[in-house]
Formats: sequence, C-alpha cells, structure tokens
Amino acid sequence: MKTLLFTIAHKVKAIFENFSEALKYAWKVIKLKSRMTKSVVAFKFKKVDGSIREAVGTLQKSIVPQTKGAGSSPTVFTYFDMDKNEYRCAKIESLIF
Repeated sequence: MKTLLFTIAHKVKAIFENFSEALKYAWKVIKLKSRMTKSVVAFKFKKVDGSIREAVGTLQKSIVPQTKGAGSSPTVFTYFDMDKNEYRCAKIESLIF
C-alpha cells in the first residue's frame, strides 16, 4: 500500500505546491479505489479536451467481467463504467475530489 501511495504521489507532485499535498491527493485516490471494490461510486475527472466527465463506476468482482489482459499501471485509474458497461480509464492526476 505504501508503495502505491508514493508512486501516485510522485506522479502528481508537479501539480501541487508541495509533496504533502500530493500525498493527501494520493490517499484520496486509494480511498476511491477501495470504495469502488465494495460498491458503485460516482466521481469526476477532467478529460484530455478539458471537459469534466461525471462517471459512475465500480471495481466489484461480482459486477465487472474478468479480463485477460495485463494489469493496469498504478498511474492510470482503471474502472468499470456502469453507464458504458465496459472498462474505462483516466489519468490519476485528472481525478477531481
């Protein structure tokens, strides 16, 4: 868990004034992923074109289909989109809390 926390914090540190704020953001990302393993969660992120995307997603094993592919990168937020009924991803630094 600490490794993931620091990996995310180092990825996003450029968008914050100090590393402490980057760590707080990383904790929010980890908490969001944790909530998504237990239920369906609504969240927001900024798309590449600058628009805000409101998503409803989950990581519940009982809902999401199994994949054959390799695991995702710790710097990419992968989730199962309940509206699109397929996997989607967003850049970690684009999540809005």
